[in-house]
Amino acid sequence: MTSGALASRLALALGCLFFTSVKADVVVQSSGKRIEGVSISSAKWDQVLFKQGANTVKLDGDKVASIQRDSAYLQPARSSLASGNYQKALSILDKLDGRGLKGWQAAELQYLKGKIYLESGESAKADTAFDLFVKTNRESKDYWLPHAIYGRGQAALNLGRGSSAQQHFKGLAPYGPTWVLRAKLGEAQGLFLAKKYVDARTKFQEVANSRKAPAALKVDALIGRIEVIASQKQYDKAIADLEKNFFSANAQVVDYGKARARASYLMGASYKNLPGKENLEKAEIWLLKTAVLFRQHKSIYKDSCSALADVYKQLGRSERATEWGKRAKG
Repeated sequence: MTSGALASRLALALGCLFFTSVKADVVVQSSGKRIEGVSISSAKWDQVLFKQGANTVKLDGDKVASIQRDSAYLQPARSSLASGNYQKALSILDKLDGRGLKGWQAAELQYLKGKIYLESGESAKADTAFDLFVKTNRESKDYWLPHAIYGRGQAALNLGRGSSAQQHFKGLAPYGPTWVLRAKLGEAQGLFLAKKYVDARTKFQEVANSRKAPAALKVDALIGRIEVIASQKQYDKAIADLEKNFFSANAQVVDYGKARARASYLMGASYKNLPGKENLEKAEIWLLKTAVLFRQHKSIYKDSCSALADVYKQLGRSERATEWGKRAKG
């Protein structure tokens, strides 16, 4: 398991989750409530101001999970990012760089570059892009500022710079209670990468249990905790927790994009590590499902292909093992 893959899995889909096609502005609250058809007049990290019909609405920035302002320039890149087509997204942004975008569009373009590099596993470039964004937009209090600082923390984790990552996460404290919880999530990720499983599990659980944590953040923490459990080779417990929280009739988590994709992969990976042909066959089903349904999440897709190659190898199906091994590499 690589640190780049971990960040791609856990990396709160911050800023990316809501990059879908719109004809007006969109505000998504931390509660998950999506407010469409509005006109954002000001978006700072501490306050988002928008018109909804005849009414003017103010929201504390900490209560806003994401925004999307209508932009014919940026929308193609956002859509490519959301679909996992990172090369196309970067190509679009590179062409836009010479068009003299100003204001919030110029700021978001720089933030999107960092997000694309982070999602595609180019963490050094992500850190550079986010660093430039922070330096350029700190005084203006741009909405994406804490997102970029968090992105720098994620990039540092990927690069094995644990101390730097924690400094970035600690720097989120002034941005509100939700960002403090996100910082704790980042700390848990760092502990996990350092194989300090007991401490990591405790931190993930603290975020998952917090009454102040938005639902999507709790889900990320829950997935992180289950990953720790699987890494501790408690595969039966990992499967039981995934079933309870994601895949049973009474599951609390219905659909949180990449987190659900990760949950599907973890089900397959956990079954793969249990003894017996029956468990290998269950692993095959879950991993195939993940590879087919969540191909847009590149790291999860590659992990699933690699695990499938191992499953087929253990089942004695060498041709299928070779086929999925090639998919994992390319």
